[in-house]
Amino acid sequence: MISDLVSIIVLNWNGKRFLRECLESLCNQTYGELEVIFVDNDSIDGSVDFVVEHFPFIRVVKLDQNYGFAGGNRKGLGYCKGDYIALLNNDTRVEGKWLENLVSPMIKDSSVGICASKLLVEATGRIDSAGDVLTTWGVGFKRGCGGDPNLYLDEQNVFGACAAAALYRRTMLDDVGFLDEDFFFNDEDTDLNFRAQLAGWKCMFVPSALVYHKVNATIGNLSDLHVYYHVRNLEFLWLKNMPKELMLRYAHHKVIQELGSFLYLCVRHGKWDAFFKGKRDALQFFPRMLKKRHEVQAKRRVTNDYLQKQFLPIWSTELVKKKIRQFVFG
Repeated sequence: MISDLVSIIVLNWNGKRFLRECLESLCNQTYGELEVIFVDNDSIDGSVDFVVEHFPFIRVVKLDQNYGFAGGNRKGLGYCKGDYIALLNNDTRVEGKWLENLVSPMIKDSSVGICASKLLVEATGRIDSAGDVLTTWGVGFKRGCGGDPNLYLDEQNVFGACAAAALYRRTMLDDVGFLDEDFFFNDEDTDLNFRAQLAGWKCMFVPSALVYHKVNATIGNLSDLHVYYHVRNLEFLWLKNMPKELMLRYAHHKVIQELGSFLYLCVRHGKWDAFFKGKRDALQFFPRMLKKRHEVQAKRRVTNDYLQKQFLPIWSTELVKKKIRQFVFG
């Protein structure tokens, strides 16, 4: 393994229209020790031919089917040689010092297992994510989403990173595992963040690692697919990762979340089929997730008190205001 090499996985599914801007921005990085692994989830829009023609130095991995976000990135990991693994969405554009700034905290501190970029919405310049948080009801949120880009200027510890643009230490992945293929799409990064926290790894938000993101360009935020995987995977997330004492402590928060989700998705937006299919399939996966829970909890190295300090309380003013805006305005 080459010292300090960063392997960047760019996962693609019919995203040819984004690729020139994304890959060119990677070509202009100030950090020189990098390799790019382009993983294609069986696209039919000519994406692979485009990359082979215009970026011949990039390694292309063409998959025989769509393995989703989690599965596709897992396939790409097998081709990575670096000590650090970066994930980057195909609908992003990174600034020149993105990778240099993102790697720096990991080089300085061996306890840092994840580094989170500062993602800005391409169309508006508003914040998409300034690191991720986890609520006491077991739902991950993008910190600062929709906020002023001039906020969140300090490098600091956060719960986790949005996998649209994140860096992972390989030794941490060896310890806690990578993205869970059963999630397929949605919340797989929150699951990884949670497992890393349980095992005692730090996540550092790096505000100087700037990324511009065309949010939900591939699958709409309230598409049936998005709703199905989100409501299903939240059950996976809770069952796999939440320690039993905290399950009991926050059971009423979980009930409130489920009720709110039902009202918002079904009553407000009419996503009845996607919602209930997600819950049904979560039950079918219960034995499988229970087995994974035993594996995850066996690697836990932190106390409940430590974890509770990492959670965003249900009564957080920022969170409550966001949920009210979503319900009223959609």
